[in-house]
Amino acid sequence: MIVGIDLDNTIICYDNSLHGIAVKRALIPTNTPAIKRLIRDAVRSSHGDIEWQKLQIAIYGTHMARAELMPGVWNFLEGLKERKIKFQIISHKTRYPNYGESRVDLRAAAMEFLSQHNFFSESGLGLTADDVFFLPTRTEKIATIHELQCFLFIDDLKELYLEPDFPQQTAKILFSSELKLNIPGVTVLPDFAQISDFVFMGLENGKF
Repeated sequence: MIVGIDLDNTIICYDNSLHGIAVKRALIPTNTPAIKRLIRDAVRSSHGDIEWQKLQIAIYGTHMARAELMPGVWNFLEGLKERKIKFQIISHKTRYPNYGESRVDLRAAAMEFLSQHNFFSESGLGLTADDVFFLPTRTEKIATIHELQCFLFIDDLKELYLEPDFPQQTAKILFSSELKLNIPGVTVLPDFAQISDFVFMGLENGKF
């Protein structure tokens, strides 16, 4: 019985990190909300996609230490551990950036972040490196979810659940504030407090 969960913008929050770097580089005004989607749109509109890609290299690589845990995600994952429910991280992440000549190892940066936040310590979440999967394509990410037989998956990307090969037997939670989205078979929840209530009540009531 495995819960699968995405990493970037699901477990890890980059909003404040991205905002700080973009302001420092004079790519956005200081009053731009610290919301990744809004920052992305503002940078692309005013400075082009190349500057946006440079920002991504910064937040996912060279400035990874400035990222934060998503609010509420630690309590959710700790709740899974307390209930002896195994969870694994399944991320669509290449080892190196797709843009430019930077050789920063994005996967190593992510693992270091997880280590620094006690994901691998016994006093923390008790994961091992084998519980973290980095896949170079979305197709391989979906194949891994299928191979691990996740009974539930949590992701912030709606496109993942629109893929025809996504396993039908896996319950789907979309972590999103777009509550009006209507995707068959997908539960849309805006924060981890509500995700926790939904998952733990579902487990208690035998819905999974």
